[in-house]
Amino acid sequence: MKKYALATTYYCKDCPCPTNEYLKTRFNYDGNIEDIFINFSNEFDPWHKDHLNIGASGRKDLVYGKIFLLRDFVKNNILGKYEYICHIDYSDTKFARSFIEMMNEFESTKEDFIISTEKNCWPYFDVVKKWVNYPLEDKEFEYINSGAIISKTEIYYNYLVTLADICLDTEIDFNDDQGVWQYYNIKIKNLNSDKNAKYFFSTALLDDSYYTIEGKSIKTKFGTYPYLIHDNSSFSLNLINKI
Repeated sequence: MKKYALATTYYCKDCPCPTNEYLKTRFNYDGNIEDIFINFSNEFDPWHKDHLNIGASGRKDLVYGKIFLLRDFVKNNILGKYEYICHIDYSDTKFARSFIEMMNEFESTKEDFIISTEKNCWPYFDVVKKWVNYPLEDKEFEYINSGAIISKTEIYYNYLVTLADICLDTEIDFNDDQGVWQYYNIKIKNLNSDKNAKYFFSTALLDDSYYTIEGKSIKTKFGTYPYLIHDNSSFSLNLINKI
């Protein structure tokens, strides 16, 4: 079995599938090119999604692409072939440090899963607090961001299976894939999350006080040097264009 797979999800109606060569450059990826995978579809997008059966969530494209389609993709292409998987968002991520070194460091911890966090809760805190019958604390980098995950492959696949079942078995509008992960995290089982940006740095709604640039590395206010930069949302730091 091989060690590390990097995967991403991209869908675009009637578009061609990006090549591995393009992905390697886009993500600043330093692993073997045959170990990059793209969970791709050109049969739906945010405007052509009504035919997707994913439950009650509004952003059917995100839920289908990054849970249902991804579940099947991982099963057919990565499960049983790679020990570890890292899945990252397609449009707004870039490695500031070595992917291989990141995976080596994660493996050395003996953990089997870690998921990114971000400054504010999404879906909105006022929404997710209604999903549980205990008080939640609204504080920075407390809640997960589903745009970057490292995991043992079997663990990750099993999570995706469970999340798909949750979508179909409830009437909750989770909004998007992150809403389903968030629900699982606060309602079912607390996930191991990267609260000090050791691996991933999500920059939505941050300002310059949260980081400094040292050469081509980003140092966060936590004193960490994250491997992956995730400029999520329209209100990000746009750091991937500065490294």
